[in-house]
Amino acid sequence: MPRLFFPAMKTELAIIGQGIVSPAGLGSDALLHGEPAETMVPFVSRPGQAWPVFKVDLKAAAFARWQKEPRLRRASPISYFLVEAAEQALSNIGESERAQTGLIVAFSTGCLVYSRRLFETVVKQGQKAASPALFPETVFNSPVSHVASTLRLEGAAYSLAGDETAWVAALKTAWLWLERERVKQVLVLGAEEFDSAILDAYRCAGWLKPQESARRFIPAEGAAGLLVRRALPHDAKVITQLEDGLIYTSQKEARAAAVRCLDYFDPAMPAVISTQHNWANHLETTLLANRAIKPLPETKQVYWGEASTASMAWNTVRTATALNLDRPRILFPVFGSNHQVAALAMENRTSIAN
Repeated sequence: MPRLFFPAMKTELAIIGQGIVSPAGLGSDALLHGEPAETMVPFVSRPGQAWPVFKVDLKAAAFARWQKEPRLRRASPISYFLVEAAEQALSNIGESERAQTGLIVAFSTGCLVYSRRLFETVVKQGQKAASPALFPETVFNSPVSHVASTLRLEGAAYSLAGDETAWVAALKTAWLWLERERVKQVLVLGAEEFDSAILDAYRCAGWLKPQESARRFIPAEGAAGLLVRRALPHDAKVITQLEDGLIYTSQKEARAAAVRCLDYFDPAMPAVISTQHNWANHLETTLLANRAIKPLPETKQVYWGEASTASMAWNTVRTATALNLDRPRILFPVFGSNHQVAALAMENRTSIAN
């Protein structure tokens, strides 16, 4: 089973801030205790048919602040998700520290809304109709640039594109920056935005199955982020291990990759289930059968939909929140939907010390 080269972690990451934008609202309380509402959205190819989606309410009061920012007036929804989640995560550090903060954003589909608008115009009206104002907003680096400029983050900035496991790759990249002392802390974000065109892509992939309405795949959007730095002895919640690079090209290879990935972690470490209604759920529950599965009783057990890197960021926040005396260590596996398998481990050092 091939594995992409990535050095093992030598130091641990302390979680010192977090930010959440979800279909149930903004902030950790909405994520932990809220519940998203379905919006029925028609398919582009089949306007007479619709599918449920969990969408973020861009009319929420917090977004009004960002809509007044000159830099964000023409930005796509994903930029608003990111800048709000970033501001929450940075709330406990000062302006001088922001100048020493790196920024890494993990995406899967990126700026879907403007990408579809631009290329739909080209297809229908020809290349001369392509909007020079829209084009810059279609690239992955554009939202990252907006966040860095708006929040005055002057450290290194980077964007990663992949499946759900890009979230783990982003955290490991943050560790590398900190290990090499490029920045003092790193803001790591995962974000996705919804456009109805993606429904057709999911349908073609075979992921939308109406006959399984009780466990159907529901697209979602939003963002979440963690502010991390090199762990100190007094830090409570830390990321102790990150593993990625276990790639696959078939479901058979995905199983082998997952087995190898999980072998990197202490077999006695309890785990949480990261998949719910996608194809990898059966694989994950089977492979974790020999581990103690730790539910998250402090949080409301609801389905948050599929928002790729944003979903993994949400679930990392939920898992970190659940670390306590009964669960001082947790393994959080990340089963990518089409590329690789990854995982991370977290500890509550206060619980272990006690």
